[in-house]
Amino acid sequence: MELPAAALGCCWLWPLLALPLAQGTDCKPGCHPLHGFCEVSGGCRCQPGWQGPVCDQCIPFPGCQHGTCAKPWQCICEEGWLGSLCDAAVHPCASKPCMNNSTCIETGEGGGYICLCVEGYAGKNCHVRKGPCVVNGSPCQNGGTCVDNDGFAPRASCLCLPGFTGMFCEIEADPCESNPCQNGGTCTNSSGGFGCQCPAGYGGAFCSGHVTFCASHPCANGGTCHEHPEGGFECFCKPHFVGVTCASHHRNASGITLAERRQNHHLHTKASHRPLHPKEQDILTIRETIENRPSFLNKSQVICFIVLGLLTCLIVLGTAGIVFFSKFEMWLANARYTHLVRKERDCYLKANKGENLSVNIIFPEKIKLTDYSKNYTAI
Repeated sequence: MELPAAALGCCWLWPLLALPLAQGTDCKPGCHPLHGFCEVSGGCRCQPGWQGPVCDQCIPFPGCQHGTCAKPWQCICEEGWLGSLCDAAVHPCASKPCMNNSTCIETGEGGGYICLCVEGYAGKNCHVRKGPCVVNGSPCQNGGTCVDNDGFAPRASCLCLPGFTGMFCEIEADPCESNPCQNGGTCTNSSGGFGCQCPAGYGGAFCSGHVTFCASHPCANGGTCHEHPEGGFECFCKPHFVGVTCASHHRNASGITLAERRQNHHLHTKASHRPLHPKEQDILTIRETIENRPSFLNKSQVICFIVLGLLTCLIVLGTAGIVFFSKFEMWLANARYTHLVRKERDCYLKANKGENLSVNIIFPEKIKLTDYSKNYTAI
């Protein structure tokens, strides 16, 4: 492509503007060695016709609309555009993209076009033939899909949804006709499909899986689970636990009757010969909880109450003994002292032969007792 004269006239200025790299200056990392230069450390100034942080992008010709450049001042047109400024669209209809005698119309935007199809054809390039499904409409019922091999089939056919059959999906199929249930399961029709009633020991939508009852660990409180070959399971409970799943504590002898034992045995035997549904397991658990209520006080609680009562009695007796002995010791000391005082008084009275005396008696509590005479009878 030839450059305009104005652009050529500027070419002689390039050598003057292309300054050499300053000696001892470190340019920005990545700065193009030919299209850029630096005057200060860490800088990158671009040569005329180049742009970008590291001067690696060319500047296209001014006015270039739909083009790019590989060198400065170029205008390389993108696909679908022509002209020196890439502003004229290519005529796409010249290649005749529309098929089957259809009419091509250019949109005028980047080589766009549309095809006006003749009767019986469709698609962007009118390459799809309108078959029986389009011309006559879909004959399929119950949600079936009409197919005609993109219009080239002589007649339409139907792809039916599961549960329907027939040429036009008009017949509701019996899902149990093919016997989908395995391992002796019984198939029953239901709304929108079918269901399988599985025999003992099997489960799943088609009774294809073997049910392992003990895998869910139904036995509580450390009970051991044992499966029966004919189906079902049995729990061997540890001491002090009873019930089908060992979920209840064992009652004392006065809290359970023979009828309850027989009933628990009957439920235990019945559960061991057939699988329990979740609802039945919940009912049995509730019933066992109601029938096997624990007593008001168990043996351990009674022992604790007796020990606490004995300790309380010992504390009361010990306290009473300490108080009694302290009072008794005080009373005994007072009695001895009173006896001594009386003895001394009698000695004084006999020694003075009935004369009036004044006697001072000092008790341990420092109480003074005066004016004792021969007529004194009690202290």
